[in-house]
Amino acid sequence: MISTGNYLKTVLGTVQAMGDKAISSDGMFVPVGYEDMRLLCKQFPQPVLSSNGEIPIPGPLGTETFQSQQAKINHQGQIAFYETEDGHVQNFIRSLQANGGRFDAAIYHGTMEQYKRGWRITDCFIQFEDVDRDWENRSQVILLSGTIFFHYTGDDIPGNI
Repeated sequence: MISTGNYLKTVLGTVQAMGDKAISSDGMFVPVGYEDMRLLCKQFPQPVLSSNGEIPIPGPLGTETFQSQQAKINHQGQIAFYETEDGHVQNFIRSLQANGGRFDAAIYHGTMEQYKRGWRITDCFIQFEDVDRDWENRSQVILLSGTIFFHYTGDDIPGNI
């Protein structure tokens, strides 16, 4: 049996030595040129530079191995913004469309002013879904959500704290 007190104490000490876990809410999405929208962005993807998948390599006697593909630089994920009474998100969408629909952004682990690390993403565009309105729902703010498409090539931002 491996779950002895002494062994588990060693495992716990190793885990604790790695430090506190990163908290999902401690992040900020900042579109370049639309920095005020960082305060309304509820949900966004954080990119990870990894393999784009596997390449199957056939071998003798029906065997097969795998080889890594090139790094995946095209990404997509869910994004959501809280709407305001004055329509800040709708204005953001209209401005994006009027300016070609694409933008760059930064993602911070922390805030734009104080962060442990960050990621630069480029050539972003967002496909927004239609908003659900419900007369019986008096307890939820309006969210505009959709899918953001972008490129991440490993351009990281060193932390400032």
